[in-house]
Amino acid sequence: MFVVNKNETSPVDGEKLIAAVDLGSNSFHLMVAKVVLRDNDFILKKIDSVKEQVKLADGLDGYKELTEPYLLKAIRCLTRFSERLRSFSPESVRVVGTNTFRVAKNIGVFLPKFEKALGFPINVISGIEEARLIYKGVCNSLDSDGKKKLVIDIGGGSTEFIVGTGLDPDLLESVYVGTSRIRRDFFSSNSLTIENFNNAVLSARKEIQVITKNFRKVGWDIAYGCSGTIKSVNEVCRANGLGESKLSLESLDEIIHLACKLKNLKEHCLPGLKVDRVSSFPAGVAILKAIFHELKITNMEFSTAALRTGVLYEVAGRGSQPDQRDRTVKHLMEQYEVDRLHASRVSHLAINLLRQLFDVSTADNKELKKILHWTSLLLEIGQTLSHNAYHRHSSYIIANSDMPGFTKREQTVMASLILGHTGKLPKISHILNHEKFKALLVCLRLAGIFTRSRVDLNLPEMFLRYEIDNEAYVLEMHKDWIDLHPLTAFTLKQEMREWRKVGIKFSLSCYFLEPRSVNSDTGIV
Repeated sequence: MFVVNKNETSPVDGEKLIAAVDLGSNSFHLMVAKVVLRDNDFILKKIDSVKEQVKLADGLDGYKELTEPYLLKAIRCLTRFSERLRSFSPESVRVVGTNTFRVAKNIGVFLPKFEKALGFPINVISGIEEARLIYKGVCNSLDSDGKKKLVIDIGGGSTEFIVGTGLDPDLLESVYVGTSRIRRDFFSSNSLTIENFNNAVLSARKEIQVITKNFRKVGWDIAYGCSGTIKSVNEVCRANGLGESKLSLESLDEIIHLACKLKNLKEHCLPGLKVDRVSSFPAGVAILKAIFHELKITNMEFSTAALRTGVLYEVAGRGSQPDQRDRTVKHLMEQYEVDRLHASRVSHLAINLLRQLFDVSTADNKELKKILHWTSLLLEIGQTLSHNAYHRHSSYIIANSDMPGFTKREQTVMASLILGHTGKLPKISHILNHEKFKALLVCLRLAGIFTRSRVDLNLPEMFLRYEIDNEAYVLEMHKDWIDLHPLTAFTLKQEMREWRKVGIKFSLSCYFLEPRSVNSDTGIV
C-alpha cells in the first residue's frame, strides 16, 4: 500500500513544498514549487503546474452576477485542483481571486461553494495587491541589476501596472480594462477588421489615460510584460519572425495586419497562436497597443513569472521576511496621524485578553492575533475626518482602501471589528454568529473600556474565559480596583447590557484576593 503523508513535504531536509492558486478572470492556475533553503535565504523550484481556461469573466451577466453555467464550470475545475492539493497543510497553500471576484455582486453566494470544492480559503485581493504580487513574482525571477522596471500584466478583467527598483514597487495601479470586455465590445462576432482594432485601441487608451501622467513622470529603464495575454502575443511575434527578442509597436501593427488578412481566427490559423487563446487574442493585442501608445513604450521584454509566482514567494517568505501588512499599517498610521502610544496600549491589552481565550501559537490563531493587533492600531484613523462617529469613518477607510498585503476578507473583518468596537452592538449582530470574530470583538471592546483614560494605568489582574455550557463570556477581576474606578464599573455594566441585546451573556465577577505580582509595563500578569 502506498501512503501519502497528510502534510506534503519534500523528502530532503531543509526543503518543503508549497502551492499557489491564481483564480483569474480568464484562466485558473495551480502551481506547486519546492522551497530550497540556502543559508539565510531560499530559492523556489517549480515542480508542477495545472492550468484551465474557465473564462469566469464571461459568466458575469448585466447585473454583474456570476451565472450558473460558469459557476458549475469553475466548481468542476476547483474540484480537480483539490485532488492535487489534498496532501498540503493550510499554511503551505495560498489561493487568490482577482478581478471577477472583486466585481461580482453575488460573491457571497458562490465563494463558499468554490472554497468547499477546492478545500482551501480563497483570498479575494484588490487590484493594488494583485499588482504588488505580480511585481514580486517578476522581480524575484530577474537578476538584481539596479534598473527601474515597468511591469505590465493584461488579464481578463483588469490590467496591472507597476514601476519599481529592486524588490520594492514605487508605483502600483490596476485599471479596469481587460480582454473580456474589449472582446465583448469589439470582437464578439469574431470578425477582424482594422476599424474594430482601432476602436478597441481607443477604448483601452481612454481607460489607461488616468494613470499615464504619473507613470511617465516616474519613468523606467526597461519594460516587462507577463502572464498569458502578453505571452500569447510574444509567441505569435516569434513564430512570424516579427522583431528579434522584444515586442514593439511595429510588431504589434504587423500582427494586426496579419490577423485582419485572415479575417477570422477561428476559421484560419495564425502561426504561434494556441487554440485556447484564439478568442481573447485580438483584444489582448488591442490593449497592448493602447499601452504602448499611452506610455510611449519603445520595446517590451517578456517575463515567464506572474501573479502566481509572486504568491509563491509570499507563501515561502511569510514568517522569514518582513510582513507587507505591517508596512501598510505603519503607513496608514502615519497618513492619518494615529496616536501611536494609545494604539499600542489598546493592542497590548486586547491581545493579552485573547491569549486567555485561545492558544495563539497555532497557525490560524496567530493570524487572528495579527488581525486583532492591526485592527487595534487602526481604530482611530477616522478621527482625522471627524471625532463624531469616528469608528464609522475608520471602518469605511479600512473597507475601501488599497491595503497592500491584505486580502479583501481581512479588510472586511477589520472594518467590521472597528465598526463594532464601540457603541451599539445590534448594528453588527448579523456577523456575531462567527465565534472567533465574536471573541476578537469582546477583547477589543474590553481593551477600549480599560484604556479609555488614554494614560498608563496600573491595571489589575483580569481573567477572561468563555463558558461553553452557559454560552457566556466571564470577566473576573479584583473588587477593590473596581471600587476605585466607578466610571469603568459603570461602563462595564453598560457593556453587559449591550451584549444581552444581541443574545450573548456577559458577566463580571469581582472578588478579593491578595494582589499578585504585576508586570510594571502593562499591569497584566
